[in-house]
Amino acid sequence: MINVLIVDDEPLARKELRRVLSKAADIAIVGECSNAIDAIGAINREKPDVVFLDIQMPRVSGIEMLSMLDHEKMPHIVFLTAYDEYAVQAFEQHAFDYLLKPVNQARLDKTLQRLRRDREPQKIDQLPGANQLRQIPCFGQHHVQLVRMEDVEHVASGVSGVYVVSTDGTERPTELPLHILQDRTPLLRCHRQYLVNTDCIEKINFLENGLAEISTKRGQVIPVSRRFFPQIKERLGIL
Repeated sequence: MINVLIVDDEPLARKELRRVLSKAADIAIVGECSNAIDAIGAINREKPDVVFLDIQMPRVSGIEMLSMLDHEKMPHIVFLTAYDEYAVQAFEQHAFDYLLKPVNQARLDKTLQRLRRDREPQKIDQLPGANQLRQIPCFGQHHVQLVRMEDVEHVASGVSGVYVVSTDGTERPTELPLHILQDRTPLLRCHRQYLVNTDCIEKINFLENGLAEISTKRGQVIPVSRRFFPQIKERLGIL
């Protein structure tokens, strides 16, 4: 059985896709989402095998949504799009599965045959925009909140997980590990457990034995390790 999640902001498009998918006995639709924010939570909760994902959605596009997920733990993505020459060329260049809307039954059947036969790892980070975070998804008990990069003071990792700390001091958990946030955001790695927004740095205090610490504009103290100190000085233009 292949567990499927449908993500599309158009109710009629979701209904039609559910109708044609329901004809396949080995397809189980585990949920539908009308926006990317709900989809992030559903993917983490339901862990579908395949996501049929509309790329043209308001506020957060399908491609931007992919930047908010751990690519190593992602379900297989089948993109849904009205004809867009640029998007189609990108999908074909990287051998991604895609369906043009409205979905054609014969074309869908071919896609399902490929999904049954072989689901090779997808190199999502090769798609333009899928590897650049503008907002960090943070998870509450019953919701996902997107925190804009300019509102992030720092990110910290501890025994209980990874937390995004806002400029007002609010802490929110995220599913994304530090190395992904380091790669996909402008946040600066200053310690094995910390990333910091350089716009929030008030001063750097030099300590003994080559160590240092960052004081943020809010008065938060963040440690700096020897390993990352050289790149911090280079990034901040410190001689």
